Amino acid sequence: MKFFKEILLAFQSYLEGLKYFPNFYKSFLLLILLILIFSTPIVFIDFTFKSILSHIPFFHLMKYEKLLIQIMANFSGFLLLMILSPVFSLVSEKLMHILAGKTYNFSPTQLIKDVIRGVKITLRNLVYEYFYVLIITLILWILPENSIISFVGLLLNILVVSYFYGFSLLDYALENYRIGYSQSVKFVRSHSGIAVGLGLLYTLLIYFNDKFFQTDNHWTIYWTAFGEALIAFAGVIAASIIMFKKKQIIQ
Repeated sequence: MKFFKEILLAFQSYLEGLKYFPNFYKSFLLLILLILIFSTPIVFIDFTFKSILSHIPFFHLMKYEKLLIQIMANFSGFLLLMILSPVFSLVSEKLMHILAGKTYNFSPTQLIKDVIRGVKITLRNLVYEYFYVLIITLILWILPENSIISFVGLLLNILVVSYFYGFSLLDYALENYRIGYSQSVKFVRSHSGIAVGLGLLYTLLIYFNDKFFQTDNHWTIYWTAFGEALIAFAGVIAASIIMFKKKQIIQ
């Protein structure tokens, strides 16, 4: 029951966070700039990837094609979170000052520390996510194929991916309370519903958008990256709201 209540809390915080968007128009412009920087190499990689596959006639008949595309989509999701770390660190810290009614004082040194931590957490989550998804995939591979098993496998994958995406988003708020790395891991494990709720929208959007690897319209990559970045932007705001309201659970 606690798990589902925390997921609901995350969804409610997403909605509540919308009213704070006007406070971050400068950060939003920076986000757009970083999206352009991030997406351009992806367009090149996508073009190169398709060119290579076009010389492998049997590839499209392989049962692993969709899995490979999903892996690439998930990796791009984590890469996007790392690229946008400077924006998310600024947004989370500034929002905490807004919620507390305090003046926000920008600190370049603290920003660098927050970005390094954000990248570290995201890389850690990337490794763990692929480890658990690989285990689930291997188990499903061994089991006989049917609709129920496939559905359960998809649900487990979504929960796992959502948890680690949400962890990355939530850690920006935890950093504002100067919660250490190990404490952060312990906290998220104790409140997995919050992490899943925060990461679920991001995950579903990535699952919905993973077809951009197959499209010939490279502009789609920019739009999908922007959509994912917007959800992550809202997720960081939602995470900061949750931690401000529930800061006693850190103790």
